Formats: sequence, C-alpha cells, structure tokens
Amino acid sequence: MQTLDSTVKWFNKTEGRDKICKVMQYGSRFLMWHLKTNSGNEQLSNQFKNLFQSTRDARKLFRLAKSLNELQTIIDKLGQNCKTSQEQVARALNILTRVWFLLYWVYDNLSVLSSIKFTTSDPKPLQKKAMTFWFIAIITNLVDTIRQLVVNFQYIQQNKNNQSASQQIINKQNQNKTLYLNLIKIFGDLMPAGQGSEFFPKVFKINLNDGVIGLGGLISGAVAAYQAY
Repeated sequence: MQTLDSTVKWFNKTEGRDKICKVMQYGSRFLMWHLKTNSGNEQLSNQFKNLFQSTRDARKLFRLAKSLNELQTIIDKLGQNCKTSQEQVARALNILTRVWFLLYWVYDNLSVLSSIKFTTSDPKPLQKKAMTFWFIAIITNLVDTIRQLVVNFQYIQQNKNNQSASQQIINKQNQNKTLYLNLIKIFGDLMPAGQGSEFFPKVFKINLNDGVIGLGGLISGAVAAYQAY
C-alpha cells in the first residue's frame, strides 16, 4: 500500500509526469528507428513516430513559462553569501547553468507556440536556438558535476582517518551516488541536444540517427524518473 501511495504521489508531481512522458517520447523515437531499420515494419514504426511526436509536443506545452522557475533560482543564488572561493565557483557555475536553461525554455516555448500557429514565427530556427542553449547548459552542468565530484573525493581522501568527519564522509559518498546518476543523465541528454543544436554534425561531422538520440534520451529520462520517484 505504501508503494502505491508513493507511486500516486509521484505521478501527481508535474516533474514526475514530465519524466514519464520523456521516457515515452525517446523510447518511442528509438522504437520508431529500430522497427523501420531492423524489422522493416513500416506501419508499426509510423505508430511509434506518432507517439514520439505527440509526447514531444505535449511536454513542450507542459513547459510553458518554466523559465520563471529558472529566474527564481537565479535570484535566490545571487542572494547567497559565499564564504569561500569554492562556494563562489559553485554559485557561479550554478547560475550560469540556470541562465542557459532559462534561455532554452524561452526559445522552446516560442518554438511550440509557433508550431501550434499561436504565433507566425518559423519554429525551426527557434527550436535550433533552444537546442543550442540546452547543449550549452548541459556542458556547463557537466563541468559543475565533475567539479563537485573532485571536491568530494578530495575531502574524503583528506579526512579518511578523521573520526570526527565520518558522518560528513558518508554524506559526501551519498552525494557522489547522486552525481554519478546526474552524469548518466547528462551524457544521455547530450545526444538529442548535440544533434538538435547541430554541434555534432558541424564540429565532429557526425549525424546521430534516431536510434542513438532515442536511446540517449530514454536513459536520461529513466534516470530522472527514478530520481523523481
């Protein structure tokens, strides 16, 4: 019964619903590619294509005005007092990440409003800008995540023989587990963001197919759904 209660609360969370839709979106994209490429089942592939496009657009509509969340986070971070240089670096990276995400949400919102003909703008360049800011946000977040892991490892190494720091070491180790999951999410999200921003095609001369993009997003969504639960 407790598991059911937790599951219902999880589904009732906006973030939880979004992550389930993300799993459906990218899982459908992967299956669309797999069925068309490896099975030759064009009809079923098209069904998953429709599901992919529908969940993609639904998620975009759910995210309208999400930039306000980022703005609030930025304001809160700017008001924090940093006592050490490490805290200043952490705050700067966190604010930078939130700024890029804010710009991502703005252009993502403009793109979906154009797609549903609410505005007359061309959605394609707006979507490309959104994906570019998403890619930059992911890279900034990757740098910050690696920085946090390095800081935690240094603390654990320096205090492994210090009995008074044992609880703090356990906290750092638990934090590292979350950071490892975040790394998996980051590398998963790099697939759609890198392709959508055209960074991979233009810089590395690599065009990722729907299978790779779908699998990356699916893994990221599954980890995020697990964390939201």
